[in-house]
Amino acid sequence: MWILVLTLIIGLLILLFARKFQNTNHLSSFVSENESFVDNVLYTFEIVAVRSFQQNLKQIVDSQAKENLIEVTANLISEPSNKFDKNAIKVQINGLNVGYLSRNDAQQFAEISMDKKVAAVINEEDGVYSVKLAIQNLEDLKD
Repeated sequence: MWILVLTLIIGLLILLFARKFQNTNHLSSFVSENESFVDNVLYTFEIVAVRSFQQNLKQIVDSQAKENLIEVTANLISEPSNKFDKNAIKVQINGLNVGYLSRNDAQQFAEISMDKKVAAVINEEDGVYSVKLAIQNLEDLKD
C-alpha cells in the first residue's frame, strides 16, 4: 500500500515539474512589441533620450555584425554634474553615451552613486535605434 502511495506522489511531483518547465518555455518564446528576447535573456527596460544619441548607436552597431538585435554591455553611471537633473543616470555602451534612465527611475537612486554593468540590446527598426536593458525592475540595480 505504501509503495502505491509513494509511487503516486512521485508521479504527481514529476508531472508538476514537467508542467512548470513547459510553461516557462512557453513564456520565453513569447515576445511582445515592448520586449526583446535574445539567447534566453529578456530585455524589457527601456531607457530615454535615445534619439539624441542615434549617431553613437549607429557607430556601435556599425562596428558589430549587421543584425536587428545586438547584445552589448551597458554601463549605468551616476551623473551628478548633469545641469538638467542632478540625479541623472547615464547609459553608456563602449564608452559612448546612448541615453539615460528616466527622471523618475533615476530619482530612486538619488542617495546612491551608480556604476553598474547591465546586459543590454540595441534594436534597429526603420533606421531608428533603441536600447533595452535586461532588468525586470529597478530593484535589480540595487545591491
